[in-house]
Parts: sequence; structure tokens; C-alpha cells
Amino acid sequence: MSTGRTTGLSAWWEHTRTGHPALVRRLQPVHDVWDDLTRVELFDRSLALGAQALLALIPMLMVLGLASRRVGAEGLKQVQDVMGVPDEQLHQLAGLPHGATATSALGVVVALVSATSFSRALQRMYALAWQLPRYHGARAIRGSVVWLVVWLLMLQATAALSRWTSGMPLAGLTIQLVGTTLIWWWTAHLLLGGRVSWTRLLPGGVATGAFLVTLSRLSHVFMPAFVEANLEQFGPLGIVFAVASWLVMFGGVLIVATVLGRFVVGGVSSPAAEETTPWRRRFRPGA
Repeated sequence: MSTGRTTGLSAWWEHTRTGHPALVRRLQPVHDVWDDLTRVELFDRSLALGAQALLALIPMLMVLGLASRRVGAEGLKQVQDVMGVPDEQLHQLAGLPHGATATSALGVVVALVSATSFSRALQRMYALAWQLPRYHGARAIRGSVVWLVVWLLMLQATAALSRWTSGMPLAGLTIQLVGTTLIWWWTAHLLLGGRVSWTRLLPGGVATGAFLVTLSRLSHVFMPAFVEANLEQFGPLGIVFAVASWLVMFGGVLIVATVLGRFVVGGVSSPAAEETTPWRRRFRPGA
């Protein structure tokens, strides 16, 4: 985010504050959320999360496919369902060689390190959003590994539920929304080391679930054409560009949902915001 743009917005806000106090009271929550998104560096951190997710995704898909054809196919199917990337292009991205049945220990290590690097980036994002110190050392690594194992188990559970709800769109949407909310609610609690209560994390979990499900549904509309356009312009590398762009949007959704959830529970400190949104007291500790 450029300094000039931020300075211009600040100047406009100060001018509005003095000339239109009633409008300021209405816009104060929006201003507070925008300030917090600026503090966590929304655009830069979205790019960082997207890059880490890309580096985690491809090695993990390759190792899953080489370790077990069935597990690898289900993993690809779940990624395809979320991103809306056509199946053929996603297989090209994963680069699964035909006839391979095993993977090396080095491949597993590389995939594990890549995947845990994304969860560590998530840890940093949550800590920054909640203005808490970052974890370092064994505790941070342990949380990253636990998150990765549960995420892989979630892929298998989601695949089973998708088969069970095939032909029932409403049931499938409900399960997707509830499951996504629960996994990201738990993710925030785990990666923050339990330093923020479940109650205070709930609005962020609900926002994350709703936003990610919406992004997933919209992706089935725009991603096929987007992937095809990138494929025609850049060749096979265009698939990587398309997926990387989606992952940057994914990272942005996580950040915005986290900041909004923190605002709902009163995490964004502003006397004006506190006066205009007293309902946030419900989520305070002991409420």
C-alpha cells in the first residue's frame, strides 16, 4: 500500500471529521477496520501468504499422489472443488508422473517443510492481527505440524462427505460452510497458542468460512476462463500464474476475515468505534 495513498486518505478523513461529525460517526467502524488492514499490510501479507501457499501446495500434491493414487486423486479433487481450476490443468500443475508408486524420503521432507512454512506464515499473520508476540522454536513447529496433519485429515473427511451429499446441493453447501468455519476457527486458536479465547475467535471463524465458501463458489465461474487465458498466453507456466493469483486472493480473504472478526469483539481500539458498536461487549471475556 503506497504511502501517498494512505496519507491522502488520512487527510480526507481529518477534513471530514471536522466538517461532518455525523457522517464520521457512521463511517468510524469502516475507518477503524481500514486502519487495522493498513497496520497488518493487507496487500503485502496477502502476497506472502499466497506465495507460501503455492510453495506448500505443489510439493504436497505431488507427494500425496506418489504415496497413494487414491489419496492423491482425492486431494486434487478437493483442491479443484475449492479453486474451480479445470481438472486437466490441475493435474499438469501437480505434475504427477504416470506409473509412479512411491516417493523418496527427501521428497517427503521437502513437502513437509514447504507445507509447514505456510502454517508458520499463518501464525505470523494471526499474531500480527491480534497484536501478540510471535511464537518461535519448538512450540511454533509443533503447532505447524499439528495443523498440517489435521488439514490432511480434513481433506479426506471432506471427500467422504462430498460423495455422501452428491445430488444434494443445499446439504453440500451447508456442510462446506460449517466445516470451513470450524476448521479455520480451530486454526486461529491453535496457531495463536490458545492466547485468544474461543468466544473471541468465533466471529473471525464465521467470517472466514463465509468468505472462503463465497470465493470458492465464484471461482467456478471465473477460474476456468482465467486459467485458459493464462495457458494460451504463457503456456504451462500460465497455470502457475492463475493458481498463484487465486492463492493471493485466498490470503487476502483470510486477513480481512481475521481483522473483521477482531473488530467485532472490540479488538480494534477506538473510543468512537466503542460508542457506535456497543453490541461488541457480548464477545468480551467474561461476558
